[in-house]
Parts: sequence; structure tokens; C-alpha cells
Amino acid sequence: MAGPLYGLRSWTVVSDQGRELLAGPYTGKLWPPGGEWLQADCGRSATHLAPSKGCDCGIHAWHPRRASARRVLAGRNQLAGIVEAAGVVEVHEEGFRAERARPSVLFVSPRRNEHAVARLAKTYGADVVDVRGPDALLAWCRGHQLGLSEPVVSALIGPAAIEERRHARRRKHRADALRVAAALVAAVLLGLFGDIVLTGPPPERSSRGAEGEERRGTAPGRPMDSSTRDLPATRSTGYRSS
Repeated sequence: MAGPLYGLRSWTVVSDQGRELLAGPYTGKLWPPGGEWLQADCGRSATHLAPSKGCDCGIHAWHPRRASARRVLAGRNQLAGIVEAAGVVEVHEEGFRAERARPSVLFVSPRRNEHAVARLAKTYGADVVDVRGPDALLAWCRGHQLGLSEPVVSALIGPAAIEERRHARRRKHRADALRVAAALVAAVLLGLFGDIVLTGPPPERSSRGAEGEERRGTAPGRPMDSSTRDLPATRSTGYRSS
């Protein structure tokens, strides 16, 4: 679909030649200041433009939902905000991938330095909005009609496609859980096998008679019968019976 379109995302703040700039939290790519657009490209293939169907290239942003609002605000050492996206946009159930984007709003939230946010907003030509939490963020987005609502996303993608993607995610989660469980079982079995190999069978216990001959089968710590001490040494045939 064509833009402009607005979505939530977060950045890290880095220093570049004495300036504070925004960068992608995973790629580290710098976002150009002064209201310029960041142009997406595919780092995996040069055969298609970003975004492309079947690839995860493009500039990512989230639809304004409670889960995504909590996610962008909870990022440690990250700054939450809203991007304006344009060009070709691939819409998904939880967000979108865009051809180009630029910061539109930067949020001042608890434990964020409002003066640093104000400096960055001036650098990027973005607005500053004070929010106290996810609910306040969502209320601001709804009040300014920013972002795609769930009915609009469903109409764009189609209910059947959304349901299929949900099934695919559930299958992936089950497969991941089975792989983790199999790895844990294998680790336990290897640990048990290793203990058996290292310890081996218990050593055979023995005691020595009065004349020094080894007498097998005598219980550990049990004194020999005093009536046998003066008898000639004989070969043991197993456990002695009384």
C-alpha cells in the first residue's frame, strides 16, 4: 500500500562526530537528521527492492496496540516514538515494513531525559509528546488518528490470511518448544551416561585374616569370629554361614 502511514518503533541514541543521533537498535544504522528520509535496502539480497514479500527487509514499525506500546516504552536505553512511512508498504497483522521512513514524534516517558529528547526532536524536526505509559500513548495515537486500526488491518490483509499466519506462528512455537524439550532430555541422558562411565561398578570389598590371606565376602567392618583366628588359612568359597 502507499503511504503516508504511521507506526510505533524505538531507537538507540548514539554519538556521531559530536552529535546525538538516532540509530536502529539492532542494525545500528543511523537515521538521517533534518527531516530527511531513511531509505530501506535489503542487506541479504541485491535482486529486489525493500520491502519485498517473502523477505523481512524494509523499515519496521508496529501498529499502535497495547502490546506494541508496552514494548517500545519498555526498551532499556531506547527512545520510543512514531515514524512517518511512505512509498511501498507491506502491511502485516502486528505492524508493517516500509520503503522509507523518518521520525515524526519522540516520546518523553518516565525515566527518560526530557532535555535529551528535546534536543533530538530539534535535530530531526519531530514533535515531542509526554506520555506516562502505554495507555496514554494509545490515547494520544487515537486522538490524532495515527496508525491502522485492527478492522482496517483485517480488511487489508484478509481474515483468512490473518488466521493462517496465526496458525503458522502457533506451529512454530510448538516446534520450538519440542526442540527445547528434546535438547533438555538429551542433556539429562548424556549426564546420566557420563556419571555411569566415570564412576563404573562399585569396588569389591575384602578383609584380611590373621595370617594375611585375603578373605572375600566378609561384611565391611565386621570382626572375624575369634574361634577361627588359630585355624589354618583356607580358601574362601563365598559368604560364610553360621
